[in-house]
Amino acid sequence: MKWYNYVFCFLGGVFLIHILPHVLNGFSLTNVLGVVVSLVGGCLLLWAARFSFRSPWSIALVVLGMASVMIFTVLHPHKAHSAAGQSIDAPMQ
Repeated sequence: MKWYNYVFCFLGGVFLIHILPHVLNGFSLTNVLGVVVSLVGGCLLLWAARFSFRSPWSIALVVLGMASVMIFTVLHPHKAHSAAGQSIDAPMQ
């Protein structure tokens, strides 16, 4: 495989892991569109990478792409905001 196939495997894992938050947040139009975009994008990237379960490097890079998103999410959690634009953690005035 060429070097860009490995990059596509990594990015395919990044796209595929983004399916989880859309599925876990329920079924709204936005979440369904997010799942479709992530699934199609991830599958196209894996197709372009010529992904194969017989190649340990391909599998490792897809898992590494997924793990990198999970690690980033743990290190930089999303802070929810109230309707007024204040953070939920902000002290009441």
